[in-house]
Amino acid sequence: HHLVSLCQKHNIPYKVDLYPFYASDASAALKAGADVKHGLFGAGIESSHAMERTHLDSIKAAQALLEAYCFSKLL
Repeated sequence: HHLVSLCQKHNIPYKVDLYPFYASDASAALKAGADVKHGLFGAGIESSHAMERTHLDSIKAAQALLEAYCFSKLL
C-alpha cells in the first residue's frame, strides 16, 4: 500500500497488476523462508522479452516513484 500511497500523494500515474507466474528475487527470498516486506514496480511494457515496448511517460513515472520512495519515511 505504501507505493500506491506515494503515487497518489505525488500524482504519479500507476496501475496495480498481479503476475502469479512471475518470479523475482523477492519471491525467491520468500520461498527460502525470509520474512521480508517486498514490492516490485517498473515502467509499464508491452510484450515482455524479445521486442519490449514502453512509453516515455511510463519510464518517467517509474523514476518519479523511485525518487518518492527513496525520500519517504521507513516503514
